[in-house]
Amino acid sequence: MKPRLIVGIVVDQMRNDYMYRYWKRYGNGGFKRLVNGGYYFKNAHYNYNPTYTGPGHSSIYTGATPKTHGIIANEWFLKSTGAFLYCAQDTAVRTVGAEGKGGMMSPKNQLSSTIGDEMKMSSNQNAKIFAVALKDRSAVLPGGQMADAAFWYDEASGNFITSTWYLKELPQWLKTFNEKKLAKSYLEKGWETIYALNTYSNSIADENNYEHAPNKKEKAIFPYNYQSFLEKNSYGIIAQTPFGNSLTKDLAIACIINEELGKDEVTDLLAVSFSSTDHVAHHYGPRSVEIEDVYLRLDKDLEGFFNFLDKQVGKNNYSVFLTADHGGADVPTHLNDHKTNAGYIKSKQLAGKIKNYFYTTYGDSLLYANNSNEQVFINEKKIAELKLDKNKVEELLAEFLITIKGIAEAYPSALVKTKAGKANDYLTLVANGYNQKLSGNVCYIYEAGWMYYGGDNVVTHCGTYNYDTHVPVLFYGHSIKKGDSYDYITITQIASTVCELLKINQTNSTIAAPLNGFFK
Repeated sequence: MKPRLIVGIVVDQMRNDYMYRYWKRYGNGGFKRLVNGGYYFKNAHYNYNPTYTGPGHSSIYTGATPKTHGIIANEWFLKSTGAFLYCAQDTAVRTVGAEGKGGMMSPKNQLSSTIGDEMKMSSNQNAKIFAVALKDRSAVLPGGQMADAAFWYDEASGNFITSTWYLKELPQWLKTFNEKKLAKSYLEKGWETIYALNTYSNSIADENNYEHAPNKKEKAIFPYNYQSFLEKNSYGIIAQTPFGNSLTKDLAIACIINEELGKDEVTDLLAVSFSSTDHVAHHYGPRSVEIEDVYLRLDKDLEGFFNFLDKQVGKNNYSVFLTADHGGADVPTHLNDHKTNAGYIKSKQLAGKIKNYFYTTYGDSLLYANNSNEQVFINEKKIAELKLDKNKVEELLAEFLITIKGIAEAYPSALVKTKAGKANDYLTLVANGYNQKLSGNVCYIYEAGWMYYGGDNVVTHCGTYNYDTHVPVLFYGHSIKKGDSYDYITITQIASTVCELLKINQTNSTIAAPLNGFFK
């Protein structure tokens, strides 16, 4: 007998150590329920670089890496046009549920099948596949090509929307849901810590130099008031609060009820991504009171969600997996203050150094085309015009890049295309993230603790190091044993595992072995 419902949960930017750090403060019904009643893979890692939200969600649900599924970043430079392509961008579809371009999204840029696509094919299209998130890419990519619908949050209207890839109009239940204006209700309450502030001993002081508030005129300390945002109808601010997760949970529950997921013998899928954890970590850092509070509140949201599943679908009728789309680094200035090597590399300054290198070496700075996602794109028309050896140009550029403080290694495309080392060394991670049609001429990685300057963000994620790759992987529910493992596993093993649980064809581009030894 198969489970009636698969629930995939992705917690955006959840480092594995958050399971340990806040363990004593979690209740028994959220994260602890999954750990104590399910199977916890404690040494799960991303097996490619760079680690971003788009590639992470795609890799979880396709069981492939960017090398194959084609989502090489959240957005990437197009060699053919010189423009950037957003990972879920589709100008051929239209927004459903609001005005504007927020719904011009689809999974067409994702080249591999997902768990949901294979469920559709194995059931002659009878399986129901839905995906919900605040971020569009966190709903669109997990849902796959054949999803019944993906719903995401439109910051301009405060509504959940979709695109004509899926539907011509929103279902009535979602229109009713949007009419409740739950985002406004949550924001009107403001954000205070769920427990007394002096009990947050797992975090640094609430007032510190490593974070900033949404309203930069104010200090980044509790409590937070969002009245100025409400007056401007700026509902997007909810993503920077724990209530964005609560709103997502509310939508997930409404979707299960109204779409009658898990109500018959054909297994359905709901992909849920909690995005607020990522927004909060970017702005306040992974050691902040804010990030501790957002996880304590998410734990309660998960408890409520699991209790709902027990009643709606039945305790023994659903299976859950929970993981993250990437980890996250510590704030470089915080590390510097503790005498640790770390820092920022500003993209414009790095571009200037590369242009200057090309000018002094070849007499033409126009050899530089772009630098993004830890890849340098060279103007190949210029290479031909100057009658240069492309491979030699790439090799010398790689040698130059590693002279820059904060860059650890650099690889010309020929090396990344043809060679790989051990399963989890840095060259292999870069190679797994390199798509021969889409990626650049030279790839590089930062030194540990270093990152590109992320604008308004105090910290980001993007690297090959443990803090960016190490995430929790938990399975719970129907057919899942209790237990844990410290064996090294990769994030791409989730998809093939779920397919084997359902006894269906594995996703078409995966080469990852299913996880073994924890099915009943």
